[in-house]
Amino acid sequence: MPRRSALPGPWLLLLLGACGAPDRGAPPVVAPPATIAPPPSPRLTDPRWLQASSTAGEDPLERARLAVSAGAAELLEGIADGGDTAVTALAALPYADDADLALGPLAELARRGAGVGGRRRVLVAILGIAGRPRQPREPLDPEGARRCGELLLTMAADHALPRDERSLALSAARALAEKGVLDPARVNIPSDLDPSRGSLAP
Repeated sequence: MPRRSALPGPWLLLLLGACGAPDRGAPPVVAPPATIAPPPSPRLTDPRWLQASSTAGEDPLERARLAVSAGAAELLEGIADGGDTAVTALAALPYADDADLALGPLAELARRGAGVGGRRRVLVAILGIAGRPRQPREPLDPEGARRCGELLLTMAADHALPRDERSLALSAARALAEKGVLDPARVNIPSDLDPSRGSLAP
């Protein structure tokens, strides 16, 4: 008589399924997508940007030409590029016809206080824009200018910041107040920035 299996056929199949059969309910394993490096910035090879670059000299005329040609939107993109391109963009922004559009984004950069050479370089650009003569047109971004002005007032009163940065913030706030962006009565001189206690020069 033939010998019978120790395990009946159906039980053997169940055991094999528990040990090695794939779980049809489990989600498939998907390999992570390959990381694709972003394309290089076109400003790295743009003759306008190269000519106005901080590595090509400190000629304000070249930066003014770049500002007129590029406008505030492209200059803000240059700031996002970082490095020398960002430094060039910040130096050129006050010359742009539509530079007021940059006050809101620059205020956010100043609030973070990182990158593009630090907060001081951003404040210099803000002061350059705020100090421009009043334009015979409606403000391009009144809300962004107002946010910038409010931040400048906060920074001017922040004793944790370096004194030169607070002085720049106060000067820019005064310039915006003269244009009606801020109430002039709110732009007070903090006691430690009073000229009798030292120079306001940045």
